[in-house]
Amino acid sequence: MQLDTRFPHPGPRVPVLGDIFGADRRRPTLHEMELAKTLGPIYERKLLDIHLTIVAGGRLAAECNDEQRWARALAGPTLKFREITGSGLFTARTRDPLWAQARHILDPGFAQGALRVYHEAMTSVADDLVASWTAAGVVDVHRAMTDATLEVIARAGFSRDLGLFSEAGPQPEVADLLQTLATVLSWASESSNDLPVIGPIRGAWQRRSFAGGLDRVRDYVDGIVADRVAGREPERDDLLRLMLNSADPETGEMLPHDNIRDQVLTFLVAGHETTAALLETVVWYLARHPDLAARVRAEAGMRGFDYAGVAGMKFTRSVLNEALRLWPAVPAYFRTSRVDQQLGGYDIPAGHTVLVHALSSQRDTDVWGDDAATFRPDRWEAKALREFPDRFFTPFGTGPRSCIGRAFAMQESALMISRLADAFDLAFADPADDARSAPEMRERGTLRPAPYRLTCTARTPVTAHDRRR
Repeated sequence: MQLDTRFPHPGPRVPVLGDIFGADRRRPTLHEMELAKTLGPIYERKLLDIHLTIVAGGRLAAECNDEQRWARALAGPTLKFREITGSGLFTARTRDPLWAQARHILDPGFAQGALRVYHEAMTSVADDLVASWTAAGVVDVHRAMTDATLEVIARAGFSRDLGLFSEAGPQPEVADLLQTLATVLSWASESSNDLPVIGPIRGAWQRRSFAGGLDRVRDYVDGIVADRVAGREPERDDLLRLMLNSADPETGEMLPHDNIRDQVLTFLVAGHETTAALLETVVWYLARHPDLAARVRAEAGMRGFDYAGVAGMKFTRSVLNEALRLWPAVPAYFRTSRVDQQLGGYDIPAGHTVLVHALSSQRDTDVWGDDAATFRPDRWEAKALREFPDRFFTPFGTGPRSCIGRAFAMQESALMISRLADAFDLAFADPADDARSAPEMRERGTLRPAPYRLTCTARTPVTAHDRRR
């Protein structure tokens, strides 16, 4: 089967170069969302001889998640992340035996029993976050959420305090991590629409700019692993212990130490960046809508902040889901056709890769209703969900390569959001933000709100039992 030639496409299409005028290097997925409004649920982008099919409708996107007919494709920004995380869970190729081995070993580390253990580390970071906001009064939310999510991963994953909330500031290796991560994330986003000739040149320059920092980051993580193996640090009930001491139940093989390093870097990079994006988005909406913050606060007052209390925060999790629906941190992902098939009435040959545009598909009015672009957490109530039987919602990926840390991220996010709503009245420090109906979003591999500041006024907790852990 040949690829269909009838796809809608942005115009004008230039000979040889293709749809070069329909690309936006700095806002690639946000730009595609605007294109989808006029081009429809499936269309094409052509650059030189590369034909990229964009799937932007909820029902068609759901078809692409069928594991019998479609497979995960490692491409775009995800491929760029391999520069840091190598063969970690997020960036390893499915055919790599270490991927399946690591998944088998790590699955118990994200089960409910393990989350109960990690809750203590999450709570310690929430305490530090609330204390820092109380002292500051006016906060940079982007920096605060970056620090908080990195600390959660470090304390729960390998029992290290990175010093991001200390007066002395972060360790030098952590500062290298932050700088290297920022460089790679920007490159991952901006290179998504590079022409084939330009991309390799830009990539070579970018690699030189972060190579030294990346080496130091890897040395730092190797040192953490070596300290635990040599007994210079006591055994802890964390993810590092699981990786060092557990064998794959199917093969009996242990993970090599260089792969454990890749897994730790994966948790630090992918785990913190996506969760920080979610937290920034939710906090923006709580500041914009004090009534939502009051409902989150009231739920915290009823349930408390121990593990079971946070796990049962239904409305808070509805707020999180609605933020993930409108602004998924991973706004698009690639899928490859396993067989010759049709999609939306167009011929798709086996081996052809499409981009599932989750940012558009999760706002599709055909599956989410006429108010799909509106932030409305109540749509996640059980009764309301019955109105959307064909809803499309995949912020954590799909199939066997879906995010292993989904439950971890949701528990962490529910705790942080409820603690902040309980501790503060939130207001935008800059009038321009107060005038917006939705956050201004930026892309650097993930989708995150543009940095903004809040004024935090400390408040009295709703009830005395709110401090339970």
